[in-house]
Amino acid sequence: MGRKLVASLFTTALIALPLASGCTIHAQAGTPAEPPPPPTPAAPAPTPAPAPTPAPVATTPAPAPAAVKQEGNKLKMPGAIVFETGKATLLPESNAVLEQLRVFLEQKPQISLLRIEGHTDNVGQPADNLKLSGERALAVRQWLVDHKVDPKRLIAVGFGDQKPVADNKTEEGRAQNRRTEFVVVELNGKPWMGSDAIGGGTVFGDNPRAK
Repeated sequence: MGRKLVASLFTTALIALPLASGCTIHAQAGTPAEPPPPPTPAAPAPTPAPAPTPAPVATTPAPAPAAVKQEGNKLKMPGAIVFETGKATLLPESNAVLEQLRVFLEQKPQISLLRIEGHTDNVGQPADNLKLSGERALAVRQWLVDHKVDPKRLIAVGFGDQKPVADNKTEEGRAQNRRTEFVVVELNGKPWMGSDAIGGGTVFGDNPRAK
């Protein structure tokens, strides 16, 4: 009887083990828990707005130096002063050259008197040439006065055909003799090295140094 009870208990234990083991296996074979979702990435930092570009500072450019050059007491012009043939009428192409002279005088206030000289070739009568040369010098003076140059700083002088710089026997030489020259005769109200304001010519129009 005792042995049968032990055997019965042993048999019952053997039968229970698979069940217990099955329960354990059943618990391990269940659906695993889902992993937590990945963290939401942080929003990118806002891009800073670009700094405003400063407005350019307006500057007044310095005036360009005049193309006129001074060599001793004479002015070297950037071009010729041109007139109608046989007349004292300035041609339009003279304007650019005279404008350079105006700028030069504006930048050189120490020049208190400038002599504008008219010269001709020897074609025609000397009296007519003198008159034409003086009237041309006067036309240049008037252009400068009309463009705000003080008339007291300008004197128009005619020389006719008395001071040629080239041979009047050739057309090229005569063309060189028909010219307008500019001579500085006073600085700050004083004669340039004792020079004469008229220079031996004939004054046309107002003479700012007339007594």
